Amino acid sequence: MPAQLRAAFRAVVLPSSDAYPQDTPTRRLLGQLGHDVARADSPDHALELMASEHTDLLVVDISDSANRELFDALSEMPASKRPNQVAVFSDSIDVQLREWRRKVAPCHVHVFLKPLHMHGLLNVLRQMERRQAGADA
Repeated sequence: MPAQLRAAFRAVVLPSSDAYPQDTPTRRLLGQLGHDVARADSPDHALELMASEHTDLLVVDISDSANRELFDALSEMPASKRPNQVAVFSDSIDVQLREWRRKVAPCHVHVFLKPLHMHGLLNVLRQMERRQAGADA
């Protein structure tokens, strides 16, 4: 599908603290696909970005333990301010994610293990585009 026909989504990306200083592969990919992408520097910054404007997709790397606090704060946000989709990148299987999924409903939470996380994110974007195309029809 040509980029000009793609639906533009607003995304907030919270990478791990060891990510590149200004850019991340996730942010570059989303930007190249024509989506509006904001990089958050901390969980608090991510919450500020989501509160300021509706967010379709939150991408958070929980390999950084500090980023895990975002889920507790996200569960306290009004449902109308929560993102539609949450993509979680992790280095390992985390049993706490099941509880987080329940807490942040109605957000759809997708968990992707590294290094295949980018393939999973592309599938989420395709699903979002299909839903948007169906809504526009």
